Amino acid sequence: MRLLILITSLCILSCGQNSSEKKKDIPVTDPVKITTDTPAPTKDPVKTPDTVVQAPSALATWINGILDARAGNKWHVLNDREAHWISGQFDYFIAPRRKGNPDYPYIAKGDFNGDGNTDLAAVVTDESKTQYQLSIILGADEKNPAMTAWKEDILEDAAISVESKSDIEGFEGEKTKKIKMKAEGINVEYFEKASFVIYWNGSVFKRIQTGD
Repeated sequence: MRLLILITSLCILSCGQNSSEKKKDIPVTDPVKITTDTPAPTKDPVKTPDTVVQAPSALATWINGILDARAGNKWHVLNDREAHWISGQFDYFIAPRRKGNPDYPYIAKGDFNGDGNTDLAAVVTDESKTQYQLSIILGADEKNPAMTAWKEDILEDAAISVESKSDIEGFEGEKTKKIKMKAEGINVEYFEKASFVIYWNGSVFKRIQTGD
């Protein structure tokens, strides 16, 4: 009887050791290591004007035809891609106003010399896309409208709109000046930076600084 108990005990002890050894043989995997070479998760791309570029409007196409006839296709109306708006600037300043005026901020329509006829102003760039100016087309309803160019302080991020005929106050040089406008003006704005108005003084176009 004692012999049977001894044999049973030895069998139980042997099985326990084998089980322990099998557990020791199970490989342990190392935790996942995150190194500095691990690429950061990508973010959704920032919406830029490149994603919302529209085909030239009928008005822009007409102006480009006038520019082509006068300057041999050297100049054309600026578009969203060429303007290079700062991230967020397009959505905040431009998109809301474009709903009411699809040609904003590159074309403005008004009576800029007070003769009762429709005139146009357009921000244009040359074929190299390094030069910018404001083309003012006087008498846009006429077969052969007059055209003049305003080159001072016109850059790739100029936004233009019509300034209502009124009295405006601003700076000419370092002096404060109040102007009684004889016609509608052209407001040139650089968002959150500066603005000025181009106005007709009865014989030529001039400017007055309205914001720094």
